[in-house]
Amino acid sequence: MHFHRIKKNKGFSLIELIIVIGILGILSLIAIPSFITFIEKAADRVVRTSLLQSFKECQIDIISNKEIPTFQLDMGTYRRNGYYRFYQQYDYIPRKDGRIPPTTLGNCIGPLGPHRLGVRKIKGKNKNGELWINLGTGEKIEKGNLKWD
Repeated sequence: MHFHRIKKNKGFSLIELIIVIGILGILSLIAIPSFITFIEKAADRVVRTSLLQSFKECQIDIISNKEIPTFQLDMGTYRRNGYYRFYQQYDYIPRKDGRIPPTTLGNCIGPLGPHRLGVRKIKGKNKNGELWINLGTGEKIEKGNLKWD
């Protein structure tokens, strides 16, 4: 009869675990800022593309002689993008009671001319910068350090 000795599996030592956790910590310190920068740059591109797409939709409706030219703002971008706030400006004549006449988000042209669609960056690089586009002429406006290019 032969008996085999069963070896005890000691597992990892405490020092080995500390070294592995330290290496993972160093790698995450390098990777996380790069990932956040990547997310912010992607948000910048998506916002510019969305503004230009809105202008193109308005131009198609204007050329097609649509009664009320409209655009569809990418609402997924609006809801999930924590870097920007979207705005729509329009010219108006205040009412006699001082109230401002309302407009509908998505209309390209108001009673006194084309609307302007814009964004203000609320966090990240170039915070408080603004990008605007005139939905009638395509004129691009930059405020702060935020650029169209």
